[in-house]
Amino acid sequence: MKMKLLLFVCGILSGTAEVFHEDLAITGCSDSDGENMYSLDGEELYYADFNKKTIVEPQPPFVDHVSLAEGGYEQAVANQQICRQNLKVLREASKGLPLKRVPPSNVVVYNRNKVELGEQNTLICHV
Repeated sequence: MKMKLLLFVCGILSGTAEVFHEDLAITGCSDSDGENMYSLDGEELYYADFNKKTIVEPQPPFVDHVSLAEGGYEQAVANQQICRQNLKVLREASKGLPLKRVPPSNVVVYNRNKVELGEQNTLICHV
């Protein structure tokens, strides 16, 4: 009896191993706004509404869905604090970086069209 049960469970495990899911978690922030969202297989499961201070599960009531565990909104707020701290560090680190790219100071020569042997080719010179 135990052997049959073990084979049955192994069959289920190998069958479910072929199912792939795609999940996406987004946490973004600015000085005045933030985003915290989670989706599974292209369906948004929940997002944090920071104006109403709650987690919103946008699925219709007739859909059997998994609810976020208690403390989900607090976790989203903590993620925003981390995001804003990271944003502050990145701003400090990038203060000395030049805002504009310096164009090349050398001569650049390239062909206008695909080069074909025996045909006249146009070269463009950029100084």
